[in-house]
Amino acid sequence: MSSDKEYQKGKVIEGHEFDGIKELDNPPPSWLMYVFYASIFFSVLYWGYYHAFKQGPDQYKEYEMEVAAASSIMDARVAQMPPQATAASTKPADLEAGKALFMGKACFACHGMNGEGNAIGPNLTDEFSIYGCDFKSTVNMIKTGAPAKGMTPYEGQVTQKEMEQLASYILSLKGSNPANAKAPQGEKCK
Repeated sequence: MSSDKEYQKGKVIEGHEFDGIKELDNPPPSWLMYVFYASIFFSVLYWGYYHAFKQGPDQYKEYEMEVAAASSIMDARVAQMPPQATAASTKPADLEAGKALFMGKACFACHGMNGEGNAIGPNLTDEFSIYGCDFKSTVNMIKTGAPAKGMTPYEGQVTQKEMEQLASYILSLKGSNPANAKAPQGEKCK
């Protein structure tokens, strides 16, 4: 027979015995019961606030508020960015920076040291263009590239200002008539 010390923590549940092991009815610790009651109390308040009385925003309203906050942050960032240039620069500093980018980004490997073109890249000095003649088209070509033709997109590699400087330099090469220029490709610029 078991001693009284064995059953001090809880009372024996009758009929729950197997292989000499008796099941005791021990209550859960009081701290756990407090947490349990607090969670029930919180769930009643939550249900009342969000569902019964509709005082708090639902998930759709919260989503709209988050999108609006993110949109205002993006608008503030865009406002701080320098405006995109609409025309090629003729400033010597910009043209020199563009030339340095032309040589540094290995544009010369496909387009030649003077933009004359070679077996891979088109001639950049003539009156013809494959993807557009204006400044905006040139910047876009630098940005997005033409992977099917082997032109690398430089959008993540250089800044917008650097793309504009590079485009300005490329457009300044028009009409320079370097030696060994490649035959015209694309449409004639107006």
